[in-house]
Amino acid sequence: MMRYLLYFLYLEWNWGFRLAHFIIRQEISGEKKYGIRTIGIDNLSGAVSAEDREHVSKYEPLNYYTSSRLFNYLQPADFSTALLDVGCGKGRLLAMGAAYGFSDIIGIDFSKKLCDIATNVCRGIKTRYPHISFTIQCVDARHYCIPETVGVIFLFNPFDAVVMEEFIKKVSESLHRKNRPLKILYANPQCKQQWLEAGFKETASFVKMRYLQGSVLERK
Repeated sequence: MMRYLLYFLYLEWNWGFRLAHFIIRQEISGEKKYGIRTIGIDNLSGAVSAEDREHVSKYEPLNYYTSSRLFNYLQPADFSTALLDVGCGKGRLLAMGAAYGFSDIIGIDFSKKLCDIATNVCRGIKTRYPHISFTIQCVDARHYCIPETVGVIFLFNPFDAVVMEEFIKKVSESLHRKNRPLKILYANPQCKQQWLEAGFKETASFVKMRYLQGSVLERK
């Protein structure tokens, strides 16, 4: 339980007791439900060049409340496409995607350390869902060629507006190769305006306790 206590103290220091209490309750039940250990934070500054450090932040898993709310907006047809988690971290969203019904799941992250952890997490998930294809790549999102099978992209505010602009270009290139419906599940959507300017429309959103925010953006 020490990891929960330390994470609680971190959350309380940054966002107050009420939100910390709410999130920790979600963390305990979520980690048990999905059978994973992805709690905790990591400093990612050593995983990138000095030039790129200003564009990234520390690793912190998306809380289970926000991730579940976003997944619940999906329709049955969405699960027949591939799920791409950008900034997959330790693999929490990959495990959740498997439980929700995706059979083709992709995670990318620029941190090899986190990709290695996510790979181990997915090995455990694979024993419960042997039919699922997991692909985890250590790659810069600005240079990632998005597969044309991807119909849902998950983002937890993985980088700043500079990198987001480049990633949106990669999304546009993928849609140009194959025009198709695409949904963006965006937690803590600080760069939402960039997606709207790129032709996406917000079809759903929510805010809880001020800091827990999510947006669904679509291109049909």
